[in-house]
Amino acid sequence: MGWLGKLLGGPDSARQDVAELVTTYHLFRTTTETAGLDDRETVRRWLRELDPDLQQQVHIRRPWGVIAAVSDRRDPVGVVMREPDGRAWGAYVPGADRREHLTPEQVEAVMLAALTSAARPDGPDWRPIG
Repeated sequence: MGWLGKLLGGPDSARQDVAELVTTYHLFRTTTETAGLDDRETVRRWLRELDPDLQQQVHIRRPWGVIAAVSDRRDPVGVVMREPDGRAWGAYVPGADRREHLTPEQVEAVMLAALTSAARPDGPDWRPIG
């Protein structure tokens, strides 16, 4: 399945049309909190409170794929997407190189758009990962 598949979870094992906050406390202890796609305020709060020390991620699971805002200790929050066929994409600032990260406002805009989008959200440059 590869590292991104492990990060985002397998397509068959997860529900679709749901938002999730995934928190990893220890190597083998993970919790998941869910919200409906119509609960924009909860998703917005999760995004604003992402804690890199807890390896938190916000996932939006849709029929077109899983999109995730991922916090880690090295970089600002990033956005990745995995399509049902396994192809993976990273969201980047339009026209910039891979070193320039999305702003928190851009991350929020992409993730909130994913709640209602019929396909992966427009806005960032989607570039293949891997």
